[in-house]
Amino acid sequence: MSLLQTVVQHPSEAPATSYADPKILLEGNPLLEKWAHVASGNDKIKVGVMTCEPSVNRSVKKGFFEFCYLIEGLIELTEDGGETVTYKAGDTFLLQEGFAGTWRTVEKYKKVYVCVYD
Repeated sequence: MSLLQTVVQHPSEAPATSYADPKILLEGNPLLEKWAHVASGNDKIKVGVMTCEPSVNRSVKKGFFEFCYLIEGLIELTEDGGETVTYKAGDTFLLQEGFAGTWRTVEKYKKVYVCVYD
């Protein structure tokens, strides 16, 4: 296996699909599509592409952090006790381990994500 791997932003293969976990869902019933491309470091690092339909959910990063690059869409993140920050296609952001707040998907998004676990 090569140590160089490309994360394809617009994969041609069918994604794995599911719905958001009802335990964290605050509004909507969004379909999630996920193309998990790479897992390394004994599954401590996961990289992939994901889409989500408009909805609102709790987002808690416990035991990991997540880096995101938005390919498409519009989201609003509000850390508990903080101001709302809006991200659109082309933006990047990092949710540090310990982040807790609300993730509002305003327009269906597609993102490249990197999750690094403790």
